[in-house]
Amino acid sequence: MNRLGYLFFSLSFAAMTAAVLTGGECVPRVPLDVKALFCDGGAGGAKTASDYDALVFESGGSEIYGQILLPERSFGGEVPCVLIFHGFAGFGRFDDIGQALCRAGCVVVIPHHRGAWGSRGKYSVSHCVEDAANLVRYVRSPAFRKKYRVDPEAVFLIGHSMGGNTVLNAAAEVPGVRGIVMLAPCDIGTMFRKMPKEEMKKFMIDNGLEVLRTDGFEAVCDDLARHAAAYAFPKAAARLKDVDLLLIVGEWDTCIPNDLLKDFYAAACAGGGKRIRAFRSYRARHGLMGVRTRIARDIADFILDSLK
Repeated sequence: MNRLGYLFFSLSFAAMTAAVLTGGECVPRVPLDVKALFCDGGAGGAKTASDYDALVFESGGSEIYGQILLPERSFGGEVPCVLIFHGFAGFGRFDDIGQALCRAGCVVVIPHHRGAWGSRGKYSVSHCVEDAANLVRYVRSPAFRKKYRVDPEAVFLIGHSMGGNTVLNAAAEVPGVRGIVMLAPCDIGTMFRKMPKEEMKKFMIDNGLEVLRTDGFEAVCDDLARHAAAYAFPKAAARLKDVDLLLIVGEWDTCIPNDLLKDFYAAACAGGGKRIRAFRSYRARHGLMGVRTRIARDIADFILDSLK
């Protein structure tokens, strides 16, 4: 990203943080066409207006579908690219945060994994990681960069619940990720190794296994058995090189045990160096409802700090 691009991104986010709510209207204090995270844009007219596009790319021989959110073109130069990955089985959505980050000046890509919500192929935990890694390669490709003005050195991954496992392990194996945000992440590798099989089956069925296109629980379970040791968060953290991390949890989360994350965060911080390691806890349940505005600001701050 050129310096002008970063300047516009920084100024627009500064506009958000300085904005005041008056009679339901958001009044930015920086005179930009883009009015920041929680304010409507459009002041620049049709030629610079934000928009969306269809996402269609191939992963493991299957077409993956989703959407691409495009910021207003008044942001100069190349802009950061944020990829948002849903959890198991995709009922929990974070499109609101995607829209907010788009208004702040990011290209935001929201895919549906193989076997989920219309995308082709079969769902498995390892396929989710592969899909994320392949999408990183795709958004850093010359064609995507040229079409959407993406900075290949400013790619960020956000994942909720099982999506936390997705982004951690994808970032650990594919180069080119600047930072990851893990929202109430599910350490499925550790859980699988500790949880009896029937309890794991109930956990998956209760959380939507039957809406996914799979070869059944046994196939999903076999896939996990092959990858659980490598995917377990403390071990994956040791493979996380030159990647910034923001970990966000819900204090009242009863779906995913937060105590599993203590060893992971310690391992992630153990490497030292200049990488960002940040932790936030909110009074929220697993879906992190009711605190999305603060989370969007946390993530935007995290992106800005990472790009300094």
